[in-house]
Amino acid sequence: MTTYMAEARAQNLMGRYPVVAFFLIAYAFSWAIGGLLIADHQGLISAPQALHYVSAFGPTVAALIVTAFIGGRAGLAELGRRVVRFDVGWRWWLIGVGTPLALALAAVIVYTLSSGSLPDLALFGEVDYLGTVGVLSALALWIATYGFGEEIGWRGFAFHRMEAGGWVRAAVIIGVLWGLWHLPYFFYKENFMALGVGGFVGYLVSITMGSILLAWMYRGSGHSILIVALWHGLFDFVSASPIAEGTGNALISGVVIVWVIIILRQAARQPRAMTG
Repeated sequence: MTTYMAEARAQNLMGRYPVVAFFLIAYAFSWAIGGLLIADHQGLISAPQALHYVSAFGPTVAALIVTAFIGGRAGLAELGRRVVRFDVGWRWWLIGVGTPLALALAAVIVYTLSSGSLPDLALFGEVDYLGTVGVLSALALWIATYGFGEEIGWRGFAFHRMEAGGWVRAAVIIGVLWGLWHLPYFFYKENFMALGVGGFVGYLVSITMGSILLAWMYRGSGHSILIVALWHGLFDFVSASPIAEGTGNALISGVVIVWVIIILRQAARQPRAMTG
């Protein structure tokens, strides 16, 4: 009886505050793993560093748990349909897959111009903590983890429930919380630690811009989690590769910033998009 009452109470709380419950679970899952990796970095314990990629599934775990509690099988089925929604038209496929591939080409061109030689494309197959896994394996890893692992939650659950109050406002709120979700990285992942406090603020701004872009893409594609997950995974595949280090990443970030500014200028002509 006690267990039943506890489950009923949890279900009632999730039903009243589903988005809050989602963020709490997403943070708890990912930060628990982040805590292990921080302890490993400090030499307190020995933990597999590849757990870094498991932490990416926190948003999906949270989305599935809350959806199951408040929507049951019907809710999970509806979420699943958006995960595999592919009938979005050629324009959104071009945006979802074509634009990150164009950014990859830009990174290759920048690398060639700056180094005087073509890059070894096998470098796209190098990933932190796992070494050289091959281009296809690296691509699959990025799409599975930081693609679907994040997007089923951030866009597929949180933004999906918050956009009615103004999609830009929802995207900004999620962007800040999404950025803070990465906080453990700044205590164990070398490239994040190198950013420092000022870099963390810049990172929050950058990831909020990304949140606006992905929210725009999610809405435009008819709420296709598939499209935003592919874009996110492909973008990380490109931007995290050694080929895009330095100038390449600066160019990629600049393109995204300009893109988001254009989106915001268009949204500003529709005030409800900004405020609800």
